[in-house]
Amino acid sequence: MRTALLFAAALPVLAQSPAPEGGEILGRVDRLRHPWPAFTVELAMKAPGVVQRWKVSARENGDARLDGLSEKEKGRAVLLLGDEMWLLLPGTKRPVKVSPQQRLMGPAAGGDVARTRFRDDYAVREVTETSLEDRACWRLDLAARRPALSARQVVLWVAKEGSLPLKAEFRLASGRLARTARFGPPVQTHGQPVLSRLEIEEAGGGKAELTFANWTRGGVVPGAFEVPGAGR
Repeated sequence: MRTALLFAAALPVLAQSPAPEGGEILGRVDRLRHPWPAFTVELAMKAPGVVQRWKVSARENGDARLDGLSEKEKGRAVLLLGDEMWLLLPGTKRPVKVSPQQRLMGPAAGGDVARTRFRDDYAVREVTETSLEDRACWRLDLAARRPALSARQVVLWVAKEGSLPLKAEFRLASGRLARTARFGPPVQTHGQPVLSRLEIEEAGGGKAELTFANWTRGGVVPGAFEVPGAGR
């Protein structure tokens, strides 16, 4: 999986059209989570009694790497290359291949915290006008483009003013709700609006809050995406 995000005055305004093109809306949403082709950002994940801190590095092709910053996570790394995910653990020479749905903490899976590009991952089936929490919105019904995505359907609410994402429901092939994401307001960094916070809640009630800080354009080392001994 891959997840994204919100500050009205800072974002380009949608064209004055009764039905904007869905892909354009998704592109604006994604830019809050992926503001530049390559970037780094520090991520704090909080759940009851637990806090983790990671540095996320992302490059233009969508690959991402997480490096542990908090005490228990130091020396650990997570690589997401295409639809594959690898764990690099301290004291071991060989990486461990796992599913992108592998839990890092609570309902926050590796794919969620490292990346989710709605426009790349999902096709727009329908765009309708609605409201959410007294805000005029576009509701986008999305379908997964690739079999590797566990969430086969997504319903995304985007505020008309500023193209600001508010809420997303991720559903399995059966239609069952897997998790819900709620997006915090964007903040300005280097002249660019970026995501500040993302809250994830599983259907069973597990919750995690992801807070983003110290966004940096570029700074991604190509060699950091090599999987030791994997022959990539």
